[in-house]
Amino acid sequence: MNEDAVTAQPLTEAMVEFALGSHTFPPLARARALDAVTDCIACMFAGSREPLAAPLRKILPWASSPNDMLSSVLIGSGRFAAPADAALFNGTLAHALDYDDTNHPAYAHPSSVLVSTLLALAPGTALLGADLIDAYIVGFEIFGKLGRAMNKQHYKRGWHATATLGAIAGVVVAGRVLHLNRQQMTMAIGIAASAASGVRANFGSMVKPLHAGYAARNGVLAALLAREGFDASAVSLEHRFGYLQVFNDGIGFDPAPLRALGQPLEILTKYGMALKAYPSCGATHTGIEAALALRGDCGEEKIDSVRAAVSEMAFSPLIHVMPETPLEGKFSLHYCVAAALVFGDVNLSTFTQEKVDDPRVRALIPKITMELDERLRDDSEFPTELTVRLASGRELVQMVPLAIGKPERWLSPERLRAKFEDCTTAFDTKSARATFDSIRQLDRATGLDGVLQGLLEQPRQVSA
Repeated sequence: MNEDAVTAQPLTEAMVEFALGSHTFPPLARARALDAVTDCIACMFAGSREPLAAPLRKILPWASSPNDMLSSVLIGSGRFAAPADAALFNGTLAHALDYDDTNHPAYAHPSSVLVSTLLALAPGTALLGADLIDAYIVGFEIFGKLGRAMNKQHYKRGWHATATLGAIAGVVVAGRVLHLNRQQMTMAIGIAASAASGVRANFGSMVKPLHAGYAARNGVLAALLAREGFDASAVSLEHRFGYLQVFNDGIGFDPAPLRALGQPLEILTKYGMALKAYPSCGATHTGIEAALALRGDCGEEKIDSVRAAVSEMAFSPLIHVMPETPLEGKFSLHYCVAAALVFGDVNLSTFTQEKVDDPRVRALIPKITMELDERLRDDSEFPTELTVRLASGRELVQMVPLAIGKPERWLSPERLRAKFEDCTTAFDTKSARATFDSIRQLDRATGLDGVLQGLLEQPRQVSA
């Protein structure tokens, strides 16, 4: 593509206009956004009990009651921090278990960035519930359109899109709720463009969820700096040394989606949003469901071998075979399938050291192969066909083309509530239910006090 033509395209300007524009979003978009916010807050509560929360609590400045500088809730801790630090903390918690929602074609986890950004800035902005939903949909749109502009090349190059795309989506959300003007929003995007990073080498470690926290923190910080007059490039996206060119090695990105923001809304597209039914990488979900479907048919027979036929994209995030830690297990199709076959369910308790070390699982993993299937090669929805061969010679086959939680297979209200309750088992049941009910009224709420108060809830036993 001609460099001058790329530079001449006012992509940053188009993004600013959409970010600050007045929008009327349809009821289905608002309903999906509300479900996503509910789901993400559940994941934050669960993440607050993970080992990565303790180091963050130790290094972030905090107060036991809010003040002008430390006003934002650190979820599940009873503490308050500066907005940027709260965004870092809560964003990391949201993605800690890989239980938070995903988006295709961004191949990212939008809510972990967007919701943590919104909650961090809510105390200082008199944000209404409907405003939060509007801002969420705007941010989700940026995530999705950046994904269309940059993927699959961007993801395949090793970037973690939750972090790289999230820095831009996060700053747009932050700038909107802070009521930045056009010049300030342009500068904020420029600042965030230089903060975007995150490599997939860190999948299976604490750094992967930290990427979501970084994106939220960087978005909040960039918007606050721009509000105070910090400047940046006005063409940070489209410049020949800008965000789009540099992240895609100067080739392979399509500017057209960024000229069509809102057309259609990403949150309403066929694969735009997926809530997670299982707390592991989304590429494992079809395999898990297939294994659970076949488990009853196996009976007491010994399993001889398992073949998982997958798409080409599945090999990018599923980088572990025999996991040594629960985090590695989330990125091992072998472990997830074995766990489903052995335990009969995959939930938060599946990803503990005890389960990872279970001798039955570890004996089954070497019998599982993950192979590229030409029929599925280019399918971006991570379909899996599982073939289980039993010692008797009997073969069982189950194909799952699309995971539960995609728009066509959306989580029911009952399953969403059950997930929230599973994520808050360490907290007071009555308070957790009240928080859930408060969140579910968000789009009609005149303020966020009820939701924010619920986030202060601490677990029954708090670690350092």
